[in-house]
Amino acid sequence: MPFETPLRLVAVEAWPLALPLRHPMRLASETIRTAETLLVRAVDAEGREGWGEASIAPTMTGELLPGMVSAVRRFLAPALLAAPVGVASLAHRLDRALRGNSGAKAATEIAVLDLLARRAGRPLADLLGEARRDHVPAIRMVGEADPEATLAGVQAAKAAGFSHVKLKLGMAERPEDDALLVQRARAILGASTHLSGDVNMAWSVEAARRFLMALPAGTLDYLEQPVADDDLDGMAELATLGCPLCLDEGMHAGADIDRYAARRAAAGFGLKALKLGGLLATRAADRRARAHGLQTTLACKIAETSVGAAATLHLAAVVADVSWGVSVTQPYLAEDITAAPLTVARGAAAVPPGPGHGVVPEAARLARFTWKDA
Repeated sequence: MPFETPLRLVAVEAWPLALPLRHPMRLASETIRTAETLLVRAVDAEGREGWGEASIAPTMTGELLPGMVSAVRRFLAPALLAAPVGVASLAHRLDRALRGNSGAKAATEIAVLDLLARRAGRPLADLLGEARRDHVPAIRMVGEADPEATLAGVQAAKAAGFSHVKLKLGMAERPEDDALLVQRARAILGASTHLSGDVNMAWSVEAARRFLMALPAGTLDYLEQPVADDDLDGMAELATLGCPLCLDEGMHAGADIDRYAARRAAAGFGLKALKLGGLLATRAADRRARAHGLQTTLACKIAETSVGAAATLHLAAVVADVSWGVSVTQPYLAEDITAAPLTVARGAAAVPPGPGHGVVPEAARLARFTWKDA
C-alpha cells in the first residue's frame, strides 16, 4: 500500500480564520454571521504540505478558536513532530497527546492524511476506502426567522436543482407553526425532494411531540436533533411517533450509535469529522451505523472552507450510501480561501480530484482572514 510508509513531519501549523458569510444563517440557538474555523498545515522534509480544517462547534464539542489553536500548537504538533507517524498510528498519537478537543484533532488528522495521499500521488479517497461515486447530493440549508423568507429560500433551492433541502426549525412561536411551514415547503418541493428539518435542540419533548402530531406522516424524510443532546429517553419516546429521527449534537462517539440503536431512538446519525476526531473515526462510525441498519448523513459545520468540504467529499466518495445527502458549507461563505472554491452545480457536489483532497489555500487569503481576538 502506498500509504504505509511512516511520515516524518517538520512542521504542523495552526491557522485560525474568521470568514464572513454571504447571508446570516439563523438557527434556533443563534444567528451565525461569521465563520470561525481552524486550518492546520502539515509539512514534510521535502516541503510538501497537507491541509486540514475544523470549525468551532461550541454546542457539539465545546471548542472555541483560541483553545483549538492552543491544542494544536502546544500538544498535537509536538506529538506528531516527535517521531514518524503513519495511518495506523495517527489517531492514537493524537489521542494520547490530549483528551477531548476533537475538532482540533480532526483538523490535524486531515492535514496529515492529505499530505500522505499527496506524497503517494493518490486521491484522499483511496486512503479511506474504495471510491463508489464521484458526485454526491448536496444539502441546501434554509434558515430564516420569517416564514415567507424561508419559503422563498426553498423555492430558490428548487430552482437551483437541489434534491436535498434542510429547514432550520425551532424559531417559530409554536411548534405547530413549524409544522405548517414544513408542509408548505413540501408543497413547493414536491414528493421527490428529500426534505429534512433541523431543530438544533430547541424543543422540549412536549414541543417536539406537538410538532410531530401536527405534521402529516411522510412530510419529512427525517427530523434532526429535536431535543437536548443528552435526552436519550426523549428521543426514544419521539421515535415512536413515526417520523425518522437523526441524532446530531448528541453524536460524539461510536458508542452513541450503539446506545441509540439499542433504544430505537434514532433512524440515523449526523456525522462530522470535528465531532469524532477525524475522517478515520467518521468512516468507522458510518460502518457502525450501517451494521445496525441505520442511516448517516455527512456534514461540515457552518461554515467550513473548501478545505473542509473537500475532505468531507472524499469521505462521501467511499461510504456505503449518501441517500440522506451531504452538507458542504463553503457556498455560504462570502469568500473562500482559494481562488477556485469548490462549487455545487444542480444540487450535486463533485469529489475534487487528487492528489490528496485537491484543495490548497492561498497565502494572501489566509493572511487577510486571520482571526484576531477582539
